[in-house]
Amino acid sequence: MKIHPDHRPQLRVFFQGLFIYTWLCNLAKTDSYFSVYILCAAAGVLCLCRNYRRGYAPSGSVRLWMRFLAGVFSLATLLANYPLFQPVTALLSLFNLGCSFLGGMAVGWNVLLCFYSALPRWVGEGSGGHAAGVFLGVFGSVAVIDLVYLFCVRYPGVLTTDSVTTIRQITEGVYNNTMPFWHTMTVKVFYQLGLGLFGTPNAGAACFHCAQILFLAACFGYALTTLYQMSLPKGWLVLVYGVYALLPYNIVYSVTLWKDVLFSGAALMLVTAFCRILRKIGRKNWNLLLFALGGLGLCLWRTNGLYVFLAVTLVVLLTRDRRLKQVKGIMIGVSALGLVLNGPVLSLLGVAATDLVEAFAVPFQQIARVVAERLPLTQGEEELLSQAFRLDKIQALYDPTTVDPIKFQAFRRENLDWIRENLWEYGKLYCSLGLRYPGTYLEAWIDLTKGYWNGGYAFWIYTKGVAENDLGLYACYGQGIFSRLYSAWFRYLEKAEILQFLYSIGLHVWALVSCFFVNLWKKRREYLLTLPLLVLAAGLWLGTPVYAEFRYAYPVFLTLPVILSATVFQPEDRPIPDP
Repeated sequence: MKIHPDHRPQLRVFFQGLFIYTWLCNLAKTDSYFSVYILCAAAGVLCLCRNYRRGYAPSGSVRLWMRFLAGVFSLATLLANYPLFQPVTALLSLFNLGCSFLGGMAVGWNVLLCFYSALPRWVGEGSGGHAAGVFLGVFGSVAVIDLVYLFCVRYPGVLTTDSVTTIRQITEGVYNNTMPFWHTMTVKVFYQLGLGLFGTPNAGAACFHCAQILFLAACFGYALTTLYQMSLPKGWLVLVYGVYALLPYNIVYSVTLWKDVLFSGAALMLVTAFCRILRKIGRKNWNLLLFALGGLGLCLWRTNGLYVFLAVTLVVLLTRDRRLKQVKGIMIGVSALGLVLNGPVLSLLGVAATDLVEAFAVPFQQIARVVAERLPLTQGEEELLSQAFRLDKIQALYDPTTVDPIKFQAFRRENLDWIRENLWEYGKLYCSLGLRYPGTYLEAWIDLTKGYWNGGYAFWIYTKGVAENDLGLYACYGQGIFSRLYSAWFRYLEKAEILQFLYSIGLHVWALVSCFFVNLWKKRREYLLTLPLLVLAAGLWLGTPVYAEFRYAYPVFLTLPVILSATVFQPEDRPIPDP
């Protein structure tokens, strides 16, 4: 039957909608947040209708890149849910897989096309008026919310095993860089201040948390002030304020002694200062100074932060934009300082380097899966592996979502020197097993990393306790009206399925990827804002020890409101004065 040309667009819309429905139905039994898939499908259908009415489609390389990214998005959702399509060789499974792939691709294509065609949203000329008031209002309100939580609900704060290890290094004076040394030194300043003033370890921990609260409140105020000076709609500003001030993870993290918290604040400072530089907001020298301080925090407050900043520096240096000459100079200087402080200075201070094992999470997990599934090994391979692992324990210890049991209980640390001397042999063994068992390697990688590129998972986000210790740290948690109010508040925001997208790492990463490409396609320099976070996310895809650890991706959650705002809204290209 011949289809009239006038009816072909309607048929394309119909089949795309049908494939989207199939994609959603086949993912109904997912182990991730199904509400996130519903949200994506709803966005896909709405954008499909809008795109049909507008009849717009890009041409050339943009069209090809959109199709490629839509295909990657669809493939990611299917790979993360590979057990739902087993056995793949069955005819019905192949049919469902093909229809689901087309449905996921329709979602990705239509959302990207709508996002690209609808942007930018033009806003009026920015102004510096009342900026100081906005900063003080945000800073003061966020600080009050978090300080009340600290002193009335969670005194002296949240202290996990990592937190106790950091404080133990301070009290004993023996340091290593597994807990980043410069983060430990930052904690030391305020911990000893509180200890000296009030005489108790709890006061020392609380003093640090007060400083951390004020730092984060200042970063949030800085970001909101910048968005205000860009003349963004008031409703959007209120929404961003709600994200920073009211979401439970931001409140709890402000009183949690983790390296990830200060690191994420530094990332927000860096991105916000960079946005101000690109948009010519305020005083350039102040923007450059805060950009440098944010970059230095990125380099010093987490062990992989230096590599993130070095990678971003390399990309920025390769750009031909002469307007970034000063930025490039600052990035070179901060990179050099970071290398010196994390290299020669640590060596002179006798600080032990990060454990070599930390860098091999994914290879460990892939090899462990081969052993756990009892796949055939040659005698030479088994002998070599037995020098590095207790092979008899791997099958009982293997957990597809985390490498920690293998790393801490099956790996032979006593043979670490011998393993270092034979890294080349282990590299060849790793590649050989990968070529022989590519499916097993792929499944191990998917299960270990899927939380950072797919939907979202019901995995713990934060804790509320004080780890057992002999340092005099103990919980003095309040039970009064404030405790009940915060508990009710948190419980509602955490349990509501409609709000699960707020906790989805993968969804935030895909939003970040979309911002990068849309800005790149439109030849806007705002794509540079996404680079530190994309490098960070790529590092998690390659080396995370846990499949959905929220705090590892916390910088993405803090910076995305600024990046998304700079992508969606385009003010007039003229300097915006400081108040």
